[in-house]
Amino acid sequence: MPGSTNFEISESSQLSMLGRDYRGVHFELLCEPGDRVRAGVAVMRDARRPEILFTAPSAGRIARIVRGARRKLVALQIEVDASDAVAECAAPAGQDQAAQRDFMLASGSWSSLRTRPFGNIPDPATQPAAVLITAIDSQPMAPPVAPVIDAFAAEFSAAVTMLGRISSAPLYICHAPEYRPAFDQASGARCKIFAGGPTAGLPGRHIQALCPIGFAGAEVWHIGYQETIALGHLLLHGRPWAQRIVALAGDAVLRPRCLAVTPGAALAELLEGELKDGSLQVLAGGDLYRQPLATEPAFLGASQRLLKVVRAAAEPAADDVGALDMEALNIGSLIPGDWLEANGPPGIYAVPLMRALQLGDVERARELGALELVEEDVDALSRVCVSNSNYGLLLRQVLDQLESTY
Repeated sequence: MPGSTNFEISESSQLSMLGRDYRGVHFELLCEPGDRVRAGVAVMRDARRPEILFTAPSAGRIARIVRGARRKLVALQIEVDASDAVAECAAPAGQDQAAQRDFMLASGSWSSLRTRPFGNIPDPATQPAAVLITAIDSQPMAPPVAPVIDAFAAEFSAAVTMLGRISSAPLYICHAPEYRPAFDQASGARCKIFAGGPTAGLPGRHIQALCPIGFAGAEVWHIGYQETIALGHLLLHGRPWAQRIVALAGDAVLRPRCLAVTPGAALAELLEGELKDGSLQVLAGGDLYRQPLATEPAFLGASQRLLKVVRAAAEPAADDVGALDMEALNIGSLIPGDWLEANGPPGIYAVPLMRALQLGDVERARELGALELVEEDVDALSRVCVSNSNYGLLLRQVLDQLESTY
């Protein structure tokens, strides 16, 4: 089988597409509960930019559509069936920029791109100052990048070539010193090495080093290495890649390892028979950055590649992502220290940024580089700062104000 891996496959009978994985999107549903869909068929689109499509990761029946406040989409849940029905994806009509973008839009791949600033899906009518492929994951216990890319070397290389054609901007492949992915040199991609602890894999660090956003209104796009593989799989095989590689780790896991998991898989099925007895806590992410889990029931998020399960007394609870109020922000006294600078985004003055975020000083935060950051870049600061402030929520509040005038 092309692009096969040695990772054990974990099947799931249920999966979910989570609204929160696609910030700023006003979803228009193209299906209803009870509809049967093929893998790769569009089930949602952005109402404001209808050319941006969101496709089903697996064949099945639309089981449930969950909405929250103001009918905001929370989740679209699918009961997976055994039909393996797949929507075929036609190859690009040409090698020009328009043809490449049309392919990514029609196949749903465009939704894998993210912008800095703000962390949105880019507008197809815009041009970036640079495009970055994040071919590094330096978070402890995350899936190893090298064996995954090597198993899908042809797919990765094909996607790099396409990503080099979607704009005239420079294309960078950010990787660790010990592993340089193979790709077609004709793509024009430039390799850049990043090292120096768990933050080496954060796109915010890469952007700050290669193409700082500054004040000129520039926009940078980035995409993860597994999303790059998924794009290449569509290009070469005309059908979606049915798995993502996810690490299962932590002191409460019976057999820590990496699994090939259906995108959006139900966590109850994924973790069944995998955990030790006792009071346990499931964390989506490791010590660097933890994303919230969807609850009732819980599903794997689109970009979640690490599940850490620990005994409940071993670590504090994962961050709540409730309403943005003063209690949630939990602002206390900020005591400067070297440990704050060590855990802050490289190249950015951590303590002044933290003060600006606590005070809601939008212009000062912007001067200090907030436009290059999203929540994951400051999550470590929330864990080491004695003020107990949630800098991810504070940063998002500042970014929302900046976005309204950008």
